[in-house]
Amino acid sequence: MSLEKPRRLGRGLEALIPGAAATLAPPAVETSVPSSEYQRLAFASIRPNPYQPRREFDEAELAELQASIKASGLLQPVTVRQTASGYELISGERRLRAATRLGWKDIPAIVRDVDDRTLLTLALVENLQRADLNAVDEAKGYQRLTEEFGYTHAQIAESVGKDRTSITTALRILQLPQAVLDIVAKGHLTAGHARALVSVDDDRKALALANEAVARQMSVRELEGRARAIQQPVARKANGNAPAPTQKAPVLRRMEDELRRRLQTDVTIKLNGPERGAVEISFYNADDLERVLDIVLGPNRDRA
Repeated sequence: MSLEKPRRLGRGLEALIPGAAATLAPPAVETSVPSSEYQRLAFASIRPNPYQPRREFDEAELAELQASIKASGLLQPVTVRQTASGYELISGERRLRAATRLGWKDIPAIVRDVDDRTLLTLALVENLQRADLNAVDEAKGYQRLTEEFGYTHAQIAESVGKDRTSITTALRILQLPQAVLDIVAKGHLTAGHARALVSVDDDRKALALANEAVARQMSVRELEGRARAIQQPVARKANGNAPAPTQKAPVLRRMEDELRRRLQTDVTIKLNGPERGAVEISFYNADDLERVLDIVLGPNRDRA
């Protein structure tokens, strides 16, 4: 499976908070961060960033950061803004979590005056500069900028240092069914794979193809070819060359969607009568079957 190159941004925190480049640079010698611009704030007074785009924090990375801080101290303070009830985190949630695990009671912080729109933009920029924000969280961050603050795609692009087309393309993946977005968010598929899947109009087929791509370790180009092959018959049917399929009852479609989200694979409910039928669960290799069985039967199932 192809891996995407790390992203580099044309603008950073210094473009959104004047002077941030100088004040956020790691000091040559860590420890108490002896500068009048820094304050030591109690953890209890700092609330999480409500606009944090990242939903998943890798436990191994947090443990590594925790060990680094324990050995060498905190090289870079967190950044916060003051609120009526204390402080709100702007950037540095991983540092805050790692320091909390070390038993610290307070942490060096820089206090900045920013509005909600800048708070979300800063959180996006920080995570994008680390180049490991998953494509779904990135797209949802852009979506919040458009829906909550009225940003155009061009304005988002200017804020995060990308071109407008990249923003539009990133947002398109949110058209995918939630079960597919979950696979992308967990890192099993890249943003490139997600973009290829957007062209598949049928949610069930998109999920089946996503699972097949994971099981077979497809490259983005291979997945694009498979998606085109799936869509060609659909296009022919739309032109009247084949009869339209019978519509399934909404309640059955809902049940299928619930099972797909739970099992993260294609599921079809087939009726053989008013109250009889079968549930068909797809799998794509032996490991995928084991994964499905673990979900259905539980991880402690009998493997004899």
